[in-house]
Amino acid sequence: MSGTRPAERRLSGGHALHCPVTLPPGDKPAHWSGAVSRALLSVDMRLERPDQWSARITAEGLGPVQIASIDSDPLTISRDPGHILADGRDCLMARLQESGTSTVHQDGRTESLLPGALAFYDASHPFTLVMPEAYRAKVLVMPRRALGLSEAELPHLIARPIQPDTALSAMLLPIISRLADGAGPHPWPIRRQIARTLLDLLATLATGVLDTLDTLGTGDMEDRRAGADRAHLARVHAFINKHLADSGLSPETIARHHGISVRYLHKLFQEHGTTVGRWIRQRRLEECRKELARGGRSSRTVAAVAQHWGFISPAHFSRVFRAAYGMSPREWQALWREPVGAAREQPHDRARDRAGERADERRPHATTLVGPARALMDDKPCAPGQGGARRRA
Repeated sequence: MSGTRPAERRLSGGHALHCPVTLPPGDKPAHWSGAVSRALLSVDMRLERPDQWSARITAEGLGPVQIASIDSDPLTISRDPGHILADGRDCLMARLQESGTSTVHQDGRTESLLPGALAFYDASHPFTLVMPEAYRAKVLVMPRRALGLSEAELPHLIARPIQPDTALSAMLLPIISRLADGAGPHPWPIRRQIARTLLDLLATLATGVLDTLDTLGTGDMEDRRAGADRAHLARVHAFINKHLADSGLSPETIARHHGISVRYLHKLFQEHGTTVGRWIRQRRLEECRKELARGGRSSRTVAAVAQHWGFISPAHFSRVFRAAYGMSPREWQALWREPVGAAREQPHDRARDRAGERADERRPHATTLVGPARALMDDKPCAPGQGGARRRA
């Protein structure tokens, strides 16, 4: 091991901490575990060659989304029930493999992740990640229900590689990667919009995977289904979306508008595993969730948003929102508020930060581990810190 290089933790106001420390090889696993635990969640590390190992992690907070970029030599990461009990993180994680390979073990499933692929895994369940070679990856951490998936749907998504080999994934995966790369230098309103876009793209990707699994499981069901049914359902969906804010929207009014029986309307939805009322409620919740995430001084209250989208009772809206997304509407809205101090950041501070980051990138790759600085964390669900947290090893 030769030389030292300072670790830099970028704070929201443009300041940085420098704390160079050289560690013996035997201390590296514990130190790196600590850095990842502060940036993301509690884990253990195993290094095959500690004397020749180096790595770097950069973490950036975007409201409820945490983005970490990792460059590392080979290692194994594990999260067991003790870690889950210790930090209580109930998050969904998306790993985008940029170079090298990874193997994900979770919930009895073992899958390999090749460059360009993405996989979701669940922080509330034990998992193991094996990286047999040097790799680069991005990890996005989000609230468990941020993608709008049910508890019944999540297990089908976990540890299942999404390769860039379909029209949908080939289009979305590069966009997700570029958005995750470019979020840092923008002011908070732009960063908030980037976070919303990332969640929407990940939700679209996840829905595509689940739809593919449904198609594989039902064989040629689509071929047997009458074209009239599909056409009716598409028109019904469009009608519901157009009148979503109407609190009087009901199966009876929908069926009457389309000249079909209420029984036939229910049949169309039952074939897709839902009901008319449940589909309307889910769409209203999605629109409320989007509006509550917009933030800004002119944003409406939770009660006003609920009323606008057809929920008559604010208490009922709060119950169904929590059941769907694992947190109250106010908690969700609070995740998207502008961080304290972000509005006071001056243009010359941002320019100085960017100049420092460019100079930092020109330095050689780190050959020593550095001592941990105290992490800048907050108590928001699955959103550790609004400012970036950087560790190099």
